[in-house]
Amino acid sequence: MLSQPLFVLNALVLRGDSSPPEGARRARPGYNVNRAGEGIEDATTRDRTLAMSPTPQLEWEAYDEYWRKVHGPKILHPDGPNDQQTGVLTYYLQQHRLPAGPSSQRAPPYAPPLDAQGLLPRTPAASCAEHVRPAFDGMAQLGYRTRADLEAFFATEGTKYGEKIMPDEAVFIRGFAFHVAEEHVVIQRGDRRRDPVILTKLHQRASGLSREEFRGRWMAQHADLVRSLNGGAGLVRRYAQLVNIGREGDTLFDPVGDCYDGIGVYSFANMNDCEDFVGGADHAALVADERHFAAESGFFTTLNYVIRDLTT
Repeated sequence: MLSQPLFVLNALVLRGDSSPPEGARRARPGYNVNRAGEGIEDATTRDRTLAMSPTPQLEWEAYDEYWRKVHGPKILHPDGPNDQQTGVLTYYLQQHRLPAGPSSQRAPPYAPPLDAQGLLPRTPAASCAEHVRPAFDGMAQLGYRTRADLEAFFATEGTKYGEKIMPDEAVFIRGFAFHVAEEHVVIQRGDRRRDPVILTKLHQRASGLSREEFRGRWMAQHADLVRSLNGGAGLVRRYAQLVNIGREGDTLFDPVGDCYDGIGVYSFANMNDCEDFVGGADHAALVADERHFAAESGFFTTLNYVIRDLTT
C-alpha cells in the first residue's frame, strides 16, 4: 500500500439521454451529441438523435456499455509516440450506478406499500411511488502519484485528452461535476481496489464550517468512528476519504464539483453486505455523526470496474 496519498480527479457523471432537459440534468454545451458531434440540446442543432442509440428505451444500456467497453479502453490506449499522458495514470476506476442498490432516495430495510389494513394493495399500479433518481449516474476516479502528473494528464492543447478523449466523453455523457482530491485510506482489507460494490457518499460541509474545519472533523473524529465500528462489523472491505483540495483559479477548478467537500467511498464484497451495512445500526451511527459536519450527505450504490490499478 502506498504511504503517501494519491491525487485523484473525481468525475461525477450524468448519463447521456434524450429526456427533456431540466435543472442540473441539462446538458453541458457540446455534450450529449448526435452522429455529427453536435449537442442535441444545443439551440442550433436540428438532428436530436443521440449518437449512442436512436432508441430512447436503450439509452441506459448504450451509456453503460459505451463507458466501459469503448471509453475505458480509449483511456488506456497509448496513442502514438507523442502521447505523454496515458503513462502517468496510476489507477482508473469506473463506478456505474446501480438503481436497485441502496441510495438516499430509497435505503434498506425495504418495505412494500400497504393499504390501511396493512395488506398488499390489489391495484399496485395505482400505488406506485414516483421514482426519484440520485443526482448522478456514476463516478470515475483517476489517480496519480503527483499533482503535476494529474494536471499533465488533463492538458488539452494538442494532446490525446484534448483531441481524442474529450470528444469521446461527449458521446455518452450529458453533464458532469469534478474536483481534485487527495485519497486517504481509513480501512483496507487486502491490497487492491477490486471489490465489486461501492457505496459513494457525497458530503457538503455544514453551514458555518470552513473547508479546513470540515476536513479536520471528517478526517479525525468521523474516521475514528468508522474504525471503532470495524467497518460495520467487517462488512466494509475498504473505506477511503477523497478530500477536495481544489481552489478557485486552479486549472482544473469546476464550480459544480467544488460544492462537494469530500466523497466517502465504501467497498463491499457483494450487494447483500452493502444492504446489511446501510440498513444496520453502525451506518445509523455514522449518519448521526455526519450531521455534525455535513449539511448534506447523499449516497448511491455502484458497480465497480477497475480499468487500471498500478498501486500494488
